[in-house]
Parts: sequence; structure tokens; C-alpha cells
Amino acid sequence: MKKLLSTLLALSLALSLGACAVKVEPDKPDEPAKDELRIVFTEEHLTKEVEYKADDGTVLLIEKYDLPQLEVRTSADEVYTPPVSNTVVDVPQEYAAALAFNAEMQHAADALDASAQEALAMAREHYAGLDEEQRAYWANYAEELIVDDICQFSGLVSVWGGGYSNYGGAPGWASIRAWSFALTTGEFLTLDSLDAQPSTDSALGESLTHTLAMAVLEQIDAQGLSEYYFEDYASYIFDLAANASFYFDDKGIVIVFDPAVIAPYAASAQKFEIPYSRFYNALDAHTQSLLDVPQDEIIIADYYTTKTLWSWFNMTTPPVDSGAPGITVDGLPLARVTLGDVNTLDELRALLCEHVSAELADEWLATGRFVESDGALYAAWADRGSDITIDTESYLVAWNGDSGELIQTITRREWNDAAGNFVPVPGTETYSYPFTTMNRHAVFSAFPCPY
Repeated sequence: MKKLLSTLLALSLALSLGACAVKVEPDKPDEPAKDELRIVFTEEHLTKEVEYKADDGTVLLIEKYDLPQLEVRTSADEVYTPPVSNTVVDVPQEYAAALAFNAEMQHAADALDASAQEALAMAREHYAGLDEEQRAYWANYAEELIVDDICQFSGLVSVWGGGYSNYGGAPGWASIRAWSFALTTGEFLTLDSLDAQPSTDSALGESLTHTLAMAVLEQIDAQGLSEYYFEDYASYIFDLAANASFYFDDKGIVIVFDPAVIAPYAASAQKFEIPYSRFYNALDAHTQSLLDVPQDEIIIADYYTTKTLWSWFNMTTPPVDSGAPGITVDGLPLARVTLGDVNTLDELRALLCEHVSAELADEWLATGRFVESDGALYAAWADRGSDITIDTESYLVAWNGDSGELIQTITRREWNDAAGNFVPVPGTETYSYPFTTMNRHAVFSAFPCPY
């Protein structure tokens, strides 16, 4: 594959150099319109299913894989192949992207082949050392990698499936394999690479991995799963890039921990489905452009982002540098706020006005929670807990042209001494967050957050 890519690069360079020497004739007719190309999955996969046997016919190892492949099709729905003229090959971006994806699938297949051969050598040695009675209980080794789910967006594809290895014992070792691939750039996405890009929420001190980790922890807490997990499970969750797989589907992102990472192997893989509304604004703008996220989900995501801003004035301390020198105002110690390029009250107001109306921004700033001194912002450490009587919450977006309102419905709970737990309170409460849109995002004119 490296040789093929090197050849394509050399040929593309030759085309570029050759184009510099072409003389343009003034009466030369216009070139025909470029054909519209699209990247699709092929019906035929990269597959293998082989049984390796001992001399007596006993199956020693089964190797199996099924991996998807991409191809490029023209507007006439024909498989595209690049035109060749002498030593010049013109490779469109779509074709190069398909090559890159297929090369990674081939790499996965080659890795499984290598692992299977190592396992086969162990199986032969193992089987040869057994007597006739022991061979009656022989269980074959296995190496498998099956991708059985695909989700394709306008600019991105996610594929995922399961790996399985068994070296003669029970129950074997299962794992999750997943890839997310940008069709526009021909690159595979990682959580680290997504975190490295600026996003709306990163300007508020919230990285993508932190946002996802908090969403995972919320689900664990809501489902009461922590008592079944390892004591240090949270440390693995906050290091998602190193410990979890991920893929995108039509509802959001799925974070998966293999067995024995945060919970015992018997608990199997731990999967957490996080809707787009909980992390969309923590994605960089390029990744957002690759996904087909419904407008309602974006508005709900804007609610969560604005709730972070609201919390700085009503509930939590904004991001601060605990090691930086602070100041004291009216006897109250204040810590240095760290919000990237936002270092003055005017800059903070401009940030707020990206998410709320000018009137609401001025109302929040009038609380005096932030103080500007010598070109820097400071705030007091003043956290308070959320309202624990809130039980469930749901959201609905009602549109009126380019504006509308986000309707929040909550239920409440109360402590019951007899039950020794919280019990639901009948009825619901609704809160309205009117907004206008700017570049598909909500700017709220009211934010009656009940927390």
C-alpha cells in the first residue's frame, strides 16, 4: 500500500509539474463539466474464513474477518477509476479518501492474519502435547474481527463491530473495534485529535473528552452502576482517549469500554450512548460540518452551553487558575479566571452575547460575580449544589420561522422516610427559553434555569 501511495504521489507531482508547462490556447474550448463523484460502501467486503487443521483433521484454529470497503461512483452510478495517460494519473480527493479507508481495513486484516499465525503455532504445540483422552476435550483457538454496523453521514462514516480471541480457554476475549473516518480529508478521527481543535465549549473551559466523561459519569450515577465497577473506574473514564472506543450514529456518539477496563470481565463491555445535544458544541467546527445533526439537537446543545455560562453567575465557579496570584476585593479573595482570550469585562460581555441577548448579558454582569483588574478577570470561589429535588428533564423545540422557544419540562421528587429514598412528586413544571438563531445557533433572551 505504501508503494501504491508513493506512486500516486509521484504521478500527481508529475501532473502538477507538467501543468506548469502547458501553453493555453485562447480559442481552446471549455473543458467538460467535472463529473460528480460520491463515496459509497461496496457490496463486497474484505473477508476471510479459514479453518486450520491438524494432520488428523481436528480444527486447531478458526480465523475470520469481515471488513467494509469503500469505492467511488460517478453520477451515472458507475464505479470510478482514475484516467491514465502515459505516466500521469489524476486522483480526485474522493478516490484518495477511499484508498486510505481501504488501506486501514487491509491493515486490520493483515494484523489479524499475523495474530492468527502466532495463535496457530501455539495451538499446534498445545494439541501435539495432548494424549488421546485429552484431545477428546479439545476446543479450537479463534481469531475474529467482524464489522457489522455502519453509519454514514454526508462527510463522515463510522464503522464498528467486535473482535474475539480464544486461545483454548473459555470464554475467550471479546473487544470492540470502531473507526470514524472523515470522507473530506481521508483521515481517521481520534478523541485526541478532536480535542486539539477549538470549539464553542473549549472557549468555556470544557474540552470534548471532559464533556463526554461527565456525560458518562452522569449515566453511571443515574443507573446506579458504580457499585458494580472497579473502585478506580472514574480515572479511566476521564482518560477516554486511552481507554475507550467511540463511534457516531444517527443519535449521537457511543463510548465503549472493553470488558475488564472499568468493570469485571463478566460484566462484558460497557456502552454509553450520548446524544448530540450533550456534546455538539464541544466538537470543532470542521467535525460539526461532517455530521448531519438535526437543528433541534443543536438548539438543545446551545441550551447546555448557555447553562454553563449561567452557572458561573448562579451556581459554580468559572474556570480559574488556582496557582496564579489572586486579588482581594472588599475583604473577599478572588481567583484568576482562565477563559483563553477573554480577559476583560468587555470581552466577557462579547462572549455572553454570542449566547444570550445583550439585555440578559448585562443583567448577569450586574451581579458583580466577575471583577476586572489590570487586564485580567477574577471571580470568587462560590460553588453551590444543584437542586436535588429535580428528578427528570426533557426538552422540546418549538419554531416560529428563524426563532422559537426551548420548552423544558421537569418532574420533581421528594425524600420519603418510610421508603428511605426519594420518590416522584406528581405533576410537571415547564420553563420557556425564547431564542433567535444566528448561524444555526440559539441566542436566548430569557434563561429561567430551575437548578
